[in-house]
Amino acid sequence: MQRALLLLLLSCFLFACGPDDSEQAARRADWSKVLLLCETLSQSDEAPRSAVYALLQESKIKLAEITACDTVLAEDYAGLGIPKGALTAVGSWWAGYGEYIYAIIEEDALRLYIGGIGEESEAPHPQYAPLARYQGDQFQLLRPLHPADLAGYYMHQGPDTSYVLFLGLKGPSLVSKLFATAEPLPAQKVLQRALPEFAASPDLDFDCNLNGLEFQSGLGDGQIYWQPDSATVTFNTFLGQEETKVFELMLY
Repeated sequence: MQRALLLLLLSCFLFACGPDDSEQAARRADWSKVLLLCETLSQSDEAPRSAVYALLQESKIKLAEITACDTVLAEDYAGLGIPKGALTAVGSWWAGYGEYIYAIIEEDALRLYIGGIGEESEAPHPQYAPLARYQGDQFQLLRPLHPADLAGYYMHQGPDTSYVLFLGLKGPSLVSKLFATAEPLPAQKVLQRALPEFAASPDLDFDCNLNGLEFQSGLGDGQIYWQPDSATVTFNTFLGQEETKVFELMLY
C-alpha cells in the first residue's frame, strides 16, 4: 500500500512538473536564436554612428545607437566583462571609448545589457546595465524613450512621388532629411543603396516631445506612433500643405 502511494505521488509529480520543464526548455531554445544586428547610420571618419537592433522570431527592436558596431568574438568576452554564457555580443572601440551590448539567458529570461568604458577609466572592463528583455513574444526596453530610439529610415509609397525620411542624431537632438523619387520604391533591403539617386533635402530640424511624441520640423508637423518593434511618422502638414503623409519604419 505504501509503495503504491509513493508511485502515485511520483506520477503526480512527474505529470505536474514535466510539461513546465519542457516548455521552459523550448523557450530557452527559441531565445538562443536571438540576433544582434548592426546598421550603419553614418560612416564619417570623425563621428561614425551605428544602430543596434535585436531580432528574435517576428520581434525586432532598436536597442541603442553606438559609435562603432562589430560582432564581438566569444574569446574576447572575458576581457570585456561579458559573461561566458552570453549568446551574442556586438560593439567596438572608437576614439578612446568602447560601447558593447550583449544578450544572455539568466533567471529563466532573455535579457540584454549595455556598457561602456573610456581609456582613462580605472575599471578593468565596461560596467553593464540592463537595456531590454524579451517577454510575451516581444522585446521591452528597460529605460525611458531616447531620441536615438526614433532614428532610422522611414518610407512612404505615393502614387506619383515616393519618399524616404531619415531621422538621425546631431548631438542630443534629432535632425531630418527627405529623399524623393518619381519611381516606385525598391525593396527595403536595397533601398538605402538607391538613395544617392533620389532628390534630397538639406538636414532639417526635427523637434520631438518624447512624452507625447508630437513633433515640429522643417518638413511639417505631426505625431510619431512608436512600439518596440515598429514605428510610424505621421505628418498632418507636409511640405507646407495640409495633408496627411504616413511614413513606416524600414526594418532592413
